[in-house]
Amino acid sequence: MTDIDRYFDEHPDAVGELRKLHRFVDANDAAVRLFEADSKEHFMAKASDMLPANRNSNSAVYRAMFKRGTACQGERTLVTFSGRKVPIVWRCSLPNDLEGYRRLFFYAFDVTEQKENRDRLEALRAEMARSSRVSLFGELAASILHEISQPLSGVRTSSDAALRWLERDTPEIAEAVRAIRDASRWAKDATEICRKMRGFLGKVPERPVQFDAVEAVDSALFLISPKANSEGISVETNVTPGIKVFADPLQVQQVLVNLLVNGIHAIDSVPADRRKLSISVQADGADATVFAVQDSGCGINSETLQSLFQPFFTTKADGMGMGLTIARSIVERHGGRIWAESQPGQHTCFRFALPANQPVALPSD
Repeated sequence: MTDIDRYFDEHPDAVGELRKLHRFVDANDAAVRLFEADSKEHFMAKASDMLPANRNSNSAVYRAMFKRGTACQGERTLVTFSGRKVPIVWRCSLPNDLEGYRRLFFYAFDVTEQKENRDRLEALRAEMARSSRVSLFGELAASILHEISQPLSGVRTSSDAALRWLERDTPEIAEAVRAIRDASRWAKDATEICRKMRGFLGKVPERPVQFDAVEAVDSALFLISPKANSEGISVETNVTPGIKVFADPLQVQQVLVNLLVNGIHAIDSVPADRRKLSISVQADGADATVFAVQDSGCGINSETLQSLFQPFFTTKADGMGMGLTIARSIVERHGGRIWAESQPGQHTCFRFALPANQPVALPSD
């Protein structure tokens, strides 16, 4: 055997068969309490049932043995005698000689409280991210509402035209049908705009998937283009065709919108012929994708540059100082990083890197 993971994939019953060779010989008082057993004897009599074979956990031990590791660990969920589920982190130190494998010591740590705290923290982060999207949308609302008024006006104009064609002494059916089709197309455009706005503002769970980076860029441009156009700012894009990213599409869109809106503010005092924003997406090796948003503003000094991602730091009079902090939180939670580069008097460029592919999952239930 040269590839133990492949072996377990090809022999799904192997873990269970190997597990039958194990025998529980002792447990300390903490283990008895963890399983809510009446006594050590009670626990030992049912230990094999209470700790059934688990593909992820058991194969992690075999993998470490196979590779001659010194220790292994993982996560799983136990069920106590009362039926309560307990999440644990387990660890096992591996011996240096074969004789040592006659008895292995496993340690289990109840992480119920930590997991609950982590879940609460994730809920707070998700709510902060949504609040930030709502705040961003408020800033862009006027320009976006102007954008949606165009297809709605088209619906009304086409509908009125269809009625006029039908009310003639000799109805022009072909012209009426054409006008109705135009109204249907305009209505579809308005519906799509509403769908995108609802998605951006919605309270949805984080769902990392692999998707085309251009999708996030197009969605972000949909939100900021009306405001950029009203400010006389041209937006250029340079996205490597077919480039992928593994993340939550909505949250990548949020980071891009944050950076683009910051760029729009940075261009406020720039002459009309220099008012430009650019977005580029390129691969960084085979495992990372780098997004870059650059403005043609006046740049940022080195002292301000170092504080940009700190909570409540802002250079805007009415800013909350949370946009870049949330952007950093989103990027880092996806296993990426974000940074800024600036040349005072010329421009500022924000970059963030995200995984291009799904990370290899750690052994867990």
